[in-house]
Amino acid sequence: MVVLAIVAVLTTLAVPSFTRLVQSNTMSSNVNTFMADLRYARSEATRRGGGVVMCRSDAPEAVHPVCDTTSGPGGHGWISGWIVYLDANNDGVIDAGDLLRIQSPIAKMDSITENGGDASSIFRFTATGRLFNVASATSLQFGGSAYAPDVQRVLCVNPGGRARIAGNGAASCGADSG
Repeated sequence: MVVLAIVAVLTTLAVPSFTRLVQSNTMSSNVNTFMADLRYARSEATRRGGGVVMCRSDAPEAVHPVCDTTSGPGGHGWISGWIVYLDANNDGVIDAGDLLRIQSPIAKMDSITENGGDASSIFRFTATGRLFNVASATSLQFGGSAYAPDVQRVLCVNPGGRARIAGNGAASCGADSG
């Protein structure tokens, strides 16, 4: 009985720490995936002479995915997934063979939201790697109410198309972006 009591106490103490560890790892993984795809889109734009887009999509794995400028399912933003595609003629239409990357919906997080409105749901890069529309510069909040503020992350995208992590959920981007 004493051993069971000790195990119960240790389990009670360990579960919150384990939950926090899982959330922290989930956060890191998703922030890194987003930043990697954003950097990929930017580098492909410089390599191809512009016209590369990364946008939020409510159905990124559809046969013909499209960009969505709404707040996503349930208002949770980018967790619905995103796509990276070549838009050489700048018509906003994904032509056959132009899809470069697909990120399926993220099930392990509750939200990835931007503060820049509709313009921040599409990052279109020029040949120099800058954002075509400076209104796309924004900050993105990774994690919502299910995550403690010190586990959440704020990612900043500046008009130059560069992304950086500002810090935890209480951080702000400052003067370099949205």
